[in-house]
Amino acid sequence: MKERLESEAVATAVAQEQADFFEKNDAFFTSYASDSSLEIKQSPKGLGTFAIDLEKGVIYAEPNFWEPAGGLVESDKVFATLHEFEHFREMMEMINKEGGLAKFKKHLDKFKKRKRFSILDNCVDDIKMNRSVIERASALDETRSRLYEKKLFPEDDLSKAPKHLQFSQAFLREAMLPDRQTIVSSDVRAEVERIKNIKSGGISLMDFMTAPNTPMETRLKLQERFLEPVMEKFFKEDVEQRKKEKETGESGKGSGVDESEKGEAGAEGSEEEEKKDKKNKKLGKNKTKNPEDYFKGQYDEWDKKNLPTLPMTEIEKALKDYEKAKKEEKTTAELAEEAYAKAEGVTVEELRDYRRFLEKLEEIKNPETDESVVEEIREIFRKIIAERKKQTLRSKLPVEEGEILAFPAQAHVAVESGNFEPRVWETVDWKAKPKELFGEFDVTIVCDRSGSMERPSSKKIEQRKAAALLMEALKEFSDELDEEKPYFEFDLNVRSEVWTFGDDKQVEMLKPLDKNLTEKQRVLVYKILENTPGDGTKDFSALEKIKDGVPAEDWAKIQKRKLKKLVIVLTDGDSDNPAEVQRLLEEFREKGVVVVGVGITTDGISAKITYAPNGLVCEKVENLAVILGNLLKEHIKELNRG
Repeated sequence: MKERLESEAVATAVAQEQADFFEKNDAFFTSYASDSSLEIKQSPKGLGTFAIDLEKGVIYAEPNFWEPAGGLVESDKVFATLHEFEHFREMMEMINKEGGLAKFKKHLDKFKKRKRFSILDNCVDDIKMNRSVIERASALDETRSRLYEKKLFPEDDLSKAPKHLQFSQAFLREAMLPDRQTIVSSDVRAEVERIKNIKSGGISLMDFMTAPNTPMETRLKLQERFLEPVMEKFFKEDVEQRKKEKETGESGKGSGVDESEKGEAGAEGSEEEEKKDKKNKKLGKNKTKNPEDYFKGQYDEWDKKNLPTLPMTEIEKALKDYEKAKKEEKTTAELAEEAYAKAEGVTVEELRDYRRFLEKLEEIKNPETDESVVEEIREIFRKIIAERKKQTLRSKLPVEEGEILAFPAQAHVAVESGNFEPRVWETVDWKAKPKELFGEFDVTIVCDRSGSMERPSSKKIEQRKAAALLMEALKEFSDELDEEKPYFEFDLNVRSEVWTFGDDKQVEMLKPLDKNLTEKQRVLVYKILENTPGDGTKDFSALEKIKDGVPAEDWAKIQKRKLKKLVIVLTDGDSDNPAEVQRLLEEFREKGVVVVGVGITTDGISAKITYAPNGLVCEKVENLAVILGNLLKEHIKELNRG
């Protein structure tokens, strides 16, 4: 009885501790996950582990899961929870892509059958997960360092471990503890350094593979191409070494192999071995043993340090439930959505992702007015449209005198009661004609895809918001203009264009200059701006191409004030050729084009000088969409000024 009461008391205390943990950190977790459709929630009572719901997009966290490891403070548990959330986010992004679920299951099966591949994947992916956490919550960087130094890699010397494990773990340890020397075998060190020195466009292979925005599918392909062959080479060497140790009577640390396996284990992977296995199986002979059994002790030790929050069986069950739900009969609305997405040339997942993103744009407020930036822009649209309408008769009623008796019954009642000047008449007057105005308005958005936009990634995220806000606002304005065209005295056409720059590869047009702005185009821009791999800041190259693409008739329209052209350049660093930028700006100004440079954070402060007199800096990255909204409002207002 006493033991049962003590057990219940412990369970109650644990439950209360978990509740306190989430009460303190729930708002932070909600904010952390705010740029996705996923959630972090408290694990159901009594579960004792993490769980996932792929249909709802929820990861259920259990802060006491790591208690057996001991010595974890609250910040450690917060970091570990966010680390697991990032794994969940990566998984959801992959399985929600077309064909992604099948690919994820294939890789899961591979890792389940071959533990060494799972460990390599875990080491590389953990670098990516930790980079993601620190980019979104930089205050936890010290916590991350402490966890890896004290808990996961307290020893500097990995050279006594099998070489394939040295190779896998060296990447993770050196990424997490760059100031601590990691000791590995000389041949392992040579391969680690060789891979670290593989670069493309100025970005190292490992940095690209473990960048927060690199899709899981891409990371796995690169891992398979560059890392797995090296690990396999070391694995085969390790197997041969263990076989020799058994044959000579030497002990293999942590091998976990019976004497009966002597001479049977061999390096997995060769065609001949597989054919031999199949043949032996048919003949009922002893089949080749799993060579990974030689390293069971080391693998178990790895698992002990890296407790899997989600057992393989739980992940497989969640995937099975998710796949079953996906196969169930779709609603009419879902079928219609699929048909629309197909017609637009995008996937349903891409469409939904973009629309979820758009919902957040309505929430962006101007800090000076506390009003929605989108709604402020719409109000200016309404005024522009109202001022352009044809001269029309405008009705006024009710009035005391007029040309038309609008309410005869009320007039009779009023006169009978002695009121001989009732307000029952209607009159009209003429609305003033507008003056001659601009007939066309072009807006070109030039976005920065240089690698520095990743540091921190909030610059890249806010740039996407700002670009989307401008695109959506211009699309809405264009649609309203089309609806009101029959009533216009002076027509107005709005065209938009989107360009990017970085190094030469990123200097490209994402959307041509025209009045069309399809959902496919907007989704494409949204997707491309997620990646910023450029090894340069060639804004001048984009400006040169924009200038060269303006036809002669448009230059003439600009000179005659029939066309207003606005170019907005976003940048977070020094131009590779500021003198060339200023030369191009002079040409644009002489021809009547307004070019505005917006520096993103203090990193882009040089934009103020390079793009003078139309250079400005957005010091707080979260205000970027507001600044671009204000720029658009300012230049739209001028459309109705003669």
